[in-house]
Amino acid sequence: MITMLDGKYQLTLHRVYNASKDKVFQAWTKVEQLKQWWGITGFTTTVERMDVVVGGMYRFQMASPHGTIHILEGRYVDIVPNERLSFTWKWVNEGDNPEETLVTIDFIDKDGKTELVMLHTDFTTIQGANRHNNSWTNVLERGLCNYME
Repeated sequence: MITMLDGKYQLTLHRVYNASKDKVFQAWTKVEQLKQWWGITGFTTTVERMDVVVGGMYRFQMASPHGTIHILEGRYVDIVPNERLSFTWKWVNEGDNPEETLVTIDFIDKDGKTELVMLHTDFTTIQGANRHNNSWTNVLERGLCNYME
């Protein structure tokens, strides 16, 4: 769902995985695991850097099926093991002034399953929020869901 708050757009997504909070959290924070599921269907992702500590940086290269390279980077701003993960998000090669947004993921126990609640905030345009809604839906419903099975 996309909403507006203080003049900026935000995206909220919910998914439930048949796995423990620990397992889902590790899929996001262990580079060996993240490489197995991350990215949009058909894209190839290279993890160049992933320092999962508060203030640590990450940098991913995502290659489209047509060979276009998209570079994503950010820093981790909040980490509560098995509870919350928050990081900045910026496409560094997408125009002259790439927008930095914030992703916060909460991991909630639901009788041994995990509800993942993602809040992606600070979009200046509805188009940016819509594009990320489509991409995140693909990543969460295909990549992570398949990895959790």
